[in-house]
Amino acid sequence: MNEKRDKNRLKEIGERLRKIREEEVQISQDELASRCDVTKGNISNIENGKKDFNFTTFLELARGLNVHPKHLLDQNFKFLKED
Repeated sequence: MNEKRDKNRLKEIGERLRKIREEEVQISQDELASRCDVTKGNISNIENGKKDFNFTTFLELARGLNVHPKHLLDQNFKFLKED
């Protein structure tokens, strides 16, 4: 595990989640929480890159946003790079 790399990836995913929620779907964290089985506090922590989360949470967030899970990973996601 590379803590620096993983923190950067969590931050990247969180920023993408926030952008989709605010700009594309135009809902609040409260609304997203009510649509899926994730608390508002967890959504906030995920969006700020402060919380690691499991795959089922990732799927719940996609469902709550009514987007395909792959949409949460934009094409610039640095999965294979070690930066």
